[in-house]
Amino acid sequence: MKAYKYKLKPSAKIEAIFTSWLATLCELYNAALQERRDAYRISGISINYKAQSKQLPEIKEERVDLKRIHSQVIQETLKRVEKAFDNFFRRVKEKKDKAGFPRFRSSPRYDSFTFPQSGFRVDQKRKKLHLSKIGSVKVHLSRPIEGKIKTCTIKREADGWYVLFAVEEKEKKSVVVAADEPVGIDVGIKTFATLSNGEQIENPRFFRQGEGELKKAQRRVSGRRKGSHRRKKAVRLLAKKHQRVARQRCDFHFKEAKKLTQRFRVIKFEDLNIKGMVKNHHLAKSISDAGWRQFISITAHKAEEAGGRVEEVNGSGTSTKCSRCGHRHRMPLSIRVYRCSNCGLVLCRDQNAAINIKERKGRAVLASRRKVTSVEEARTYQRTQLESPPITGFTV
Repeated sequence: MKAYKYKLKPSAKIEAIFTSWLATLCELYNAALQERRDAYRISGISINYKAQSKQLPEIKEERVDLKRIHSQVIQETLKRVEKAFDNFFRRVKEKKDKAGFPRFRSSPRYDSFTFPQSGFRVDQKRKKLHLSKIGSVKVHLSRPIEGKIKTCTIKREADGWYVLFAVEEKEKKSVVVAADEPVGIDVGIKTFATLSNGEQIENPRFFRQGEGELKKAQRRVSGRRKGSHRRKKAVRLLAKKHQRVARQRCDFHFKEAKKLTQRFRVIKFEDLNIKGMVKNHHLAKSISDAGWRQFISITAHKAEEAGGRVEEVNGSGTSTKCSRCGHRHRMPLSIRVYRCSNCGLVLCRDQNAAINIKERKGRAVLASRRKVTSVEEARTYQRTQLESPPITGFTV
């Protein structure tokens, strides 16, 4: 499966339909979530997707706005609720500190809907997307779609509307396998990454570079009256500023990941506890700006496409262990050159850590390795989370 994302150019009429669909589907999502919570809290009954989908014909008789929406789009909204609970049960089974019980969505935070099987057609020659019960939308096809389209998702972002296609490739492309030499990579803040062969990737610090404009945009939002059109306009401008930083970072990660996967078949990273590291308020902003976890995930996807793999190794002592003789001694973060008192090795601290990472055995990083558990696994935990007020105006 491969994803294609394109910018849409909807007319004012089509954009109004998109917005109205999102508002109605958001209300349906919240109502379905409320029904599950109330049913378990009051009667101890766990409701699933099948039970809720059976109620849709009756609901459509009362809600005319639902009749205007494609039936599979409505069903997919209920499946999102099902998925939210399945993920919650999985986190409880894994004994996460914060399992994260499914929450209600506000209208601005519900920003996409999906045609899971049918109801859409792409005309690549005329560059138009035909959507059932909506109409035709111009789409900027920046590259051809190769393969069979399985799903179509319409998404609202800060700078407009986008369409995302999940495509099943018909034939696998020929893969040029890189040299069978592993490489260890130590990610950092001063330099984004240091390879075990001594090469370094500079840290672009996109958030730091755009921080001045972000602060100015944030002050503009704070100075506007809540609920006013001028405040909404300022919020959209702020969102675009953040979007630009995120896209710059993502583009940088994709380009560097492609370079690495073309050169090395096995790429090893340190298994970092990033959630714990960002608790250090001195380094939290810089760590988040680097986006290490996103980079590792993108590299794993690129490596799979190139016929290689990405591994994560235990990072304990990689910076304090001599890569030549194995002698250990503690060093503060301020010391950037490793000097071994046993064998006399003098080496860049990050390169020494990268060599140690290269020599260790790790586990493969897969694109998706989550497991879904049953409803029964988390009933006790679920009972303690049912405290939010009910939603009125929409009955499931």
